Amino acid sequence: MKSRKIAYIHYPHFANDARLETVPFSFNPVVLLAKMGWEVDLYLWEEPGVNYNNLLPDAVTIKYFREPKLSMYSRLHLLRRISLPFQFLWRKNYCIVFGYGQIGAYIANIIAKSNKCPLIYFNDEFPSGWGENPWTHLEQKAVKNASMVVVPDPQRFHPLCQELDVSTKPYAVLPNMPMVKPPFEEINWHEKLGIPNDYIPFLYAGTVSEWAQLPEILSSIPYWHEKAVLIIHSRSRQSMVKYRKEISHLDVPDKVFWTHESMPDSRINSLISYCAGNFGLYRNTGPNFEYVGFSSGKLMRSLACGSPVIASKLTSLSFIKDYQLGILVNHPSEIPAAVEEIMYNRRDYSSRCLDFSQTHASVEKAWLLDFLPKFETLLKENLGS
Repeated sequence: MKSRKIAYIHYPHFANDARLETVPFSFNPVVLLAKMGWEVDLYLWEEPGVNYNNLLPDAVTIKYFREPKLSMYSRLHLLRRISLPFQFLWRKNYCIVFGYGQIGAYIANIIAKSNKCPLIYFNDEFPSGWGENPWTHLEQKAVKNASMVVVPDPQRFHPLCQELDVSTKPYAVLPNMPMVKPPFEEINWHEKLGIPNDYIPFLYAGTVSEWAQLPEILSSIPYWHEKAVLIIHSRSRQSMVKYRKEISHLDVPDKVFWTHESMPDSRINSLISYCAGNFGLYRNTGPNFEYVGFSSGKLMRSLACGSPVIASKLTSLSFIKDYQLGILVNHPSEIPAAVEEIMYNRRDYSSRCLDFSQTHASVEKAWLLDFLPKFETLLKENLGS
């Protein structure tokens, strides 16, 4: 094989909200490919700010591009569709191309065609999750040319093929699990957030939104154990302030602590591991949540940090119950009992969560046992290596 060079395109919608560092499903392959000896050109559309030099191997070269502003929304979509081929057709010397996200799939397909090399598509969002979208058709065309599809949970693959109207292709599974292990940074979060020392914190982390059942959680708090409190963390101060005002009628003084501090992953992991449990509730608004499974970033990170979860009673999350990693709830009235169960049995739950993250949901094992054999077959078929 003449080249050991890969193009990896990470271009989700709203790139700054899905930064590479926050998406283990996309971040992990970059690290693992570089550790295998591949030279990786990493294309990013997020605003520079994260010190990826400390997170990525030296074999990774980052190439930043500008994310268009979202005013004149439809016109910018058209301009991007026209300009992107001119930007990427000339990028050569790649022997394989990876694409993440709808726009990432489009660009990856352009580069793969130009280099006459295989395309591997990483998908963790059903097209229907974006509604009517001009990129969906381009994603479909790109995936038809893909040699392999990678998903975070096997139950997502066939519904995805149906939505994309593509025949079954070779596919691999890589859980959306961060490759982190204890011990985590020790921070006194009681002191930092002004929580009384004898109170036991639970965590809601992520987008403050209706689909994550935040109103249901807040409405249940008056019925929690008297020593249980909730920390709500979001990276976006603007959306948090706005949403907090909207649901101010659900506020429970001295039981809810809000934080919007921008934190690196190491500090987020510290907060998650510090709390007794973590919420991962979803409204079933479509396939993205119906088949959420191992694609749930908040649930996977919680397990990796040894924090049990209170999650939605969805079929795709049945492993939470099967392996006793937390409690599944169907109605807000079930939340207080779930909180109390975890409070009194936190150590046992935590041990099972850590074990599960390093066995059944291990990224390293999935990489070695599922992805690599299919990847190597693909290389032999297309590159004669």
